[in-house]
Amino acid sequence: MKELVRVSEMAGHPTCTHRVFYPGENGRRCKKVFTSETAAMAFAEKKRRELGINGTSFGTVSNDERSALDCWRAFAAETPTAPDLLVMVRQYVKEWKDRNASITVSRALEIYVRHLESERASDVHVKTVSHRVGRLAEEFGDKLVSAIDEGTFADWFNGLRNTRPDKLGEKPSITTRDNSKRTCRTFFAFCMARGWITSNPVPIVSRKKTKAHRVARNKAPEIMMPGDVQKFLLTVEEIAAPILPFWLLKFFAGVRDAEAARLDWSMVSLKKKIITIPAEASKTGDERIVAILPMLAEWLAPYEMKSGPLAPTASKRRYYYRKTLKHLRRPDKIEGKQKRGAPPKSFKFPSNAARHSFATYHLYHFRNAGETSMQLGHKGNPSMLWEHYANPSAQEYASSFWEITSSKKIVQITKEKRLA
Repeated sequence: MKELVRVSEMAGHPTCTHRVFYPGENGRRCKKVFTSETAAMAFAEKKRRELGINGTSFGTVSNDERSALDCWRAFAAETPTAPDLLVMVRQYVKEWKDRNASITVSRALEIYVRHLESERASDVHVKTVSHRVGRLAEEFGDKLVSAIDEGTFADWFNGLRNTRPDKLGEKPSITTRDNSKRTCRTFFAFCMARGWITSNPVPIVSRKKTKAHRVARNKAPEIMMPGDVQKFLLTVEEIAAPILPFWLLKFFAGVRDAEAARLDWSMVSLKKKIITIPAEASKTGDERIVAILPMLAEWLAPYEMKSGPLAPTASKRRYYYRKTLKHLRRPDKIEGKQKRGAPPKSFKFPSNAARHSFATYHLYHFRNAGETSMQLGHKGNPSMLWEHYANPSAQEYASSFWEITSSKKIVQITKEKRLA
């Protein structure tokens, strides 16, 4: 058998005395010349170690490797479209590395949530991420992150349905789908940065807006009729008073849910008729001033305090909110007793209805889009107001909304037709 690495003397060369022949890439025969035998022998020994001639397996073909090559050749002979052996080996190596470097989806989500909390992300954002990616973890929690490819994600995502009681089983809206997809893509980008996955299985949300996007954008937001708002607030005043100021600021000042939850009574001044939302409590990180309208001042007056949180804890807010809706939806009673077989009342509370209702009724009552945008925290730019908040079909009820008062001074709301 011909020696793979060979040292030979050189004759007639002015400076070099020895040369080394050795196999290079793709089996190509290579040579290198040296000025001394010692240097040539050292280089040859190094190449022999690399090629495995002195006891290592690299550079020689073992029985297992021959068997593997025979197996691939048999497979290639039976499969005309089979990829190259090198392509198959590289793909397997990549998948093997992914499996051994990855962690489960549930574990990755726990680490991601801790990362968001350490970055001081808002509670609402953390909750949103936990919900959206949590649905993925419910399905694939025990699977490795690297096992989620584009097809797996697409099949799961296309099968998602709403879980809210009023929309149970319905397909999510186009806006909800886009938002969920962006959240999941950001989660997998975090996983890529940690080396748990080599490619993102979630496609980039296209900026090109389809017909479905245009329809969703032009769809008026769901709001509550003045009569329903009055029923809700009076019920809260009766059985859930601790959360009344929280809801008053949302309905009559347009304050966001998370912002209202962070406010302190020291930030509310009925004397100056303003609410100061500091940067740390604001969604955008910018301080803003919200005007207190006369009717809101009348509602808040009995509850005003010098200091202390304006709203109770999140668990108490949820408890009182559910208690209020349960009270509004229970059947009528006759002489203090439940009427047998009476169906529950229908009382709908759309998502983000308080802020949407405020925006619509404030816009069409005061007729100042810039002022309404300032109240909402849009810095006076009305484009977002018209696109996401205003419901033109409610114009005729705007004045009734601003006549809603507490139980001490109930105003009879005129009969309304329910908005679609």
